[in-house]
Amino acid sequence: MRAQPWAFLLIGFLAGFGALYTWTKKRAPDVVRTIPLPVDERSVPAGSSAPPVDMARVQQLQTEIKNKPKNVEAFVELGNIHFEQKNYREAIGFYTKALELRPSNVSVRTDLATAMFYENRFDDAIAQFKKSLEMDPKNPRALFNMGVTMLHGKNDPDACLQYWEKLVEFNPDFPQVEFVREQIRILRERQKGRG
Repeated sequence: MRAQPWAFLLIGFLAGFGALYTWTKKRAPDVVRTIPLPVDERSVPAGSSAPPVDMARVQQLQTEIKNKPKNVEAFVELGNIHFEQKNYREAIGFYTKALELRPSNVSVRTDLATAMFYENRFDDAIAQFKKSLEMDPKNPRALFNMGVTMLHGKNDPDACLQYWEKLVEFNPDFPQVEFVREQIRILRERQKGRG
């Protein structure tokens, strides 16, 4: 007799969890394959293991920063190393220091925003992407990664489409343009299905 209340509680819990899971899945964006583009062409794709770190190079860069505290390139390279290792918080620190010295560097600002995305700092990432796009409105990495942030960080497929459509319009020779077109097509089909 005592097992019966526990059985009802367990069944109730499982039913509630199932309903919550189903409701949440319906709200989540469906285009899951899109991730921000890497910091540079040498970067390892998401999901694979990080490349080995050249500790001698890291020490050399740290020494350079101590001797020349305005060495933007050293800050950027350390930021890239940390980004590739998925140490996004540390990458953010190095990119921020580089931007304090050279605020007009669109590439570094886009890398900073991308690292912020991975730290789930979506509003901060959006603010940095917007600054990048103010300086270079056609920047393909900023447009693509802003779209990813709007889609996955803010669950706003309409805003995502705006950025991705600008990317395709302004950058027809962009290496990932066919992938972006396919993602746009998928998002549009899903919107029609829900509409």
